[in-house]
Amino acid sequence: MKALKNPATLSLLMLLQACSSSDNVAIESAPPPEASLNQPDSVVAQPFLLSGTAVVGHETQYLTPCGGNQQYWLQLSAQQRQQVMSLNQTPYQTLYGEFIGHLESTTAEGFAAEYDARFVVEQINYVDATRQQQCDHAKRPTRAFGNQPDWSLSFNRDNLTFTQAGTPTRVLDIERSQLSPRKRDYQLSSGRLLLTENLCRDAKNNALYGWKATLTQDKTTFNGCATTSNVDATASWSGLYTATSTQSAGFSVHLELKADHSAQTRYLYADQERPLLEHGYWQQLNPNQIQVVMTRHQGQKLITERIFTRTGSQLKAEQEKVGSVVYPIAQGGLVLYPAKASSNASVEPDTEQQVALPSSGDINASADYNAKVDSAVREYFRLHKTDPKNNQYRWLTYDLNGDGQPELLTQLDWCGSGGCTLLIFENHANQWRFNSRITLVRSPIYLGTQRTAGWQDLIFEINGGGAASGKHRMQYNGLSYPLNPSLAPEASAAQISGVKLFADGISPVRDGVRL
Repeated sequence: MKALKNPATLSLLMLLQACSSSDNVAIESAPPPEASLNQPDSVVAQPFLLSGTAVVGHETQYLTPCGGNQQYWLQLSAQQRQQVMSLNQTPYQTLYGEFIGHLESTTAEGFAAEYDARFVVEQINYVDATRQQQCDHAKRPTRAFGNQPDWSLSFNRDNLTFTQAGTPTRVLDIERSQLSPRKRDYQLSSGRLLLTENLCRDAKNNALYGWKATLTQDKTTFNGCATTSNVDATASWSGLYTATSTQSAGFSVHLELKADHSAQTRYLYADQERPLLEHGYWQQLNPNQIQVVMTRHQGQKLITERIFTRTGSQLKAEQEKVGSVVYPIAQGGLVLYPAKASSNASVEPDTEQQVALPSSGDINASADYNAKVDSAVREYFRLHKTDPKNNQYRWLTYDLNGDGQPELLTQLDWCGSGGCTLLIFENHANQWRFNSRITLVRSPIYLGTQRTAGWQDLIFEINGGGAASGKHRMQYNGLSYPLNPSLAPEASAAQISGVKLFADGISPVRDGVRL
């Protein structure tokens, strides 16, 4: 997968993000070439903006986009990583961030392997360490600001609003503009605004911005930072698309493209109780095409790729790439229609289900050696190229997905002020296969009274590590549990059962199986 390098297309993307327009702004670009799986060089991802909560530390860096619980590995350059980590007031602090980049599949090894995809950051738009709860705020236009003296400049549809401490607010007309991937130059009615791509630190508010701003107004120069609009210009693709086979009765396909750029494909057969599920991600290649990559089939790592071309309201894919081999899709291709325009009833993703549980019950962990358990834990270390020597863990088994086969839960002695690390292994054909890693874990863990996507909700007590205290409800997303319970919604009393896992409260640091 390649990042978009076409300057004209980058300029067009930035113009779409800016909530301003001017008749004097002209961007010339040739029609984008059509992407084809037979020509890998033509499959070029268009950068887009993702906003959400981010955690960046020495071994963990991930982004949870606003409005969902999907998490992506956040791939930053060494300079970007250093600048973002400099905002942390505590290790692995939760930040609010806006990043421009594209998605790529993860490898089978390393810490990023646990994620559906990695978001390769090409540009930082805005990162804030003091105001993390900004996902609920309205979308905002491009703005510039500075201090000494305090001033700000916000973009309207056809002009700019200039505010300076101690002076009346002024409206400045844009006479002409020149936009490039690394610079924006605005000639104003009484001056000039120049935005250049460069990380800009606002020490006053402990925030980082992607642009430096220089405003010349009435022979006075103002310096400061700037951030572009936080709108994802490709979001219009999101939605549910469906199709019913005309060749095979009782078979249908449902593709959901979510606003957080995760994707789910459901294959429904009339003679099967549960659908086949694939999970992955999507992104725009050009105004008429998107790339849909599925990274897991029925929970197992398997990368498949399709390119859908939009004609009117329909999406059509004629080929599928599995590994490095391209196959034609039978019967002329897969054609999908928006669910609201389809004559078929749409099928929603697995929703919450009430679960019958005992009113109370304590399930303690074990510090006894078990060869099968130990093998699963060591395999996790091997896949992540980490030396297991001298690590300790406590473990228990419990059926989390109701298939009659118990999952393995192990608590490692990777502990900090917020808690320890929990690994969950799914029981697949009587073999434990790694499924989820959860940080900031304190014992006990409560079972929720509901299931999500067929898996038991888990309730975690959060206290310390810089996170707000309370009980948080972790819901399965169809692939895994989220990484950080402090970012999950708080649980109501009705959502918490009396069943406790790791009920003895013994830390693996104190007593556990030694690797």
